[in-house]
Amino acid sequence: MRAFILKIFVGIALVVIGYNISESLRPEFVGGGLILLITTLIIDGFELFNKNRKRLVLTLRTYWLALSGEYIRFSMSYQYRIKVSDKYLLVQNANPNWNWYQHVGGKYKRLPETKSILEEMEATDDLKMKTAGLKKGDLAVFIPAKNAIKFLDWFNSEKNREISHWREFYEELLGGKANERVLSKKIFPYVNYRFLKSVQTPLKKAPIETGWRCWEILQYDVLEIIPNAAQQKELEELLKKGDSDYIKWASATMINNLGHDEDELTTKYKIGPHAKWVMNLKWSKE
Repeated sequence: MRAFILKIFVGIALVVIGYNISESLRPEFVGGGLILLITTLIIDGFELFNKNRKRLVLTLRTYWLALSGEYIRFSMSYQYRIKVSDKYLLVQNANPNWNWYQHVGGKYKRLPETKSILEEMEATDDLKMKTAGLKKGDLAVFIPAKNAIKFLDWFNSEKNREISHWREFYEELLGGKANERVLSKKIFPYVNYRFLKSVQTPLKKAPIETGWRCWEILQYDVLEIIPNAAQQKELEELLKKGDSDYIKWASATMINNLGHDEDELTTKYKIGPHAKWVMNLKWSKE
């Protein structure tokens, strides 16, 4: 964006200067300025528009919703893709209202400083979430549509919010949320991982079955663990043990079918729709 604006500025400057200097140099300045302006607008302008067209559409849609005072529900999470052989490790969602399985991970947490930022944006709590409260809780909030872009810019800046991804891994696999300790703390005192992609849904109406009747945007930062030899061995042993009430090992087909077994023509267990988006690294309507 800065380079685009700078080129436009230089092009205009050349044209203005060209009309205010001697006639002998005017063609070079004016011609060069016009060429720079035209090529920038056509080539750089198209590239800039192509990169930001989704943002442009979102900006226009949030502006339209802001006219009627609408709020947008934001839920900002991170999820680990943990794959052994051809199976993905899923854990039971902690919210009993949904009773589905999903990839390891969860919502980012707020920091103490987050409170003032959310208050400035006129945020209200998502009261359906267990950890509601502006002082402490998940980054699942309702933001006025007029501040939606501002909220996304703040979140993506990573300032004054949780940025570590260890907490949910620890809670769900090493203790805390799990009734059984899934992995050994000795083998997993830490975990290395790579960032794959941020999967963000479009601005959409929340499905009726979730209980929300609102507009929403969901974001999942997808991570992939890089286990060392000992960690890989323990994960393979965990796969051999098979499923339990808390964890499931699901194939790509099972995840894409949200738990429906095509061979047995039955749903063995429910899998959250976002598990498919995380695995495929893209949002899909169905």
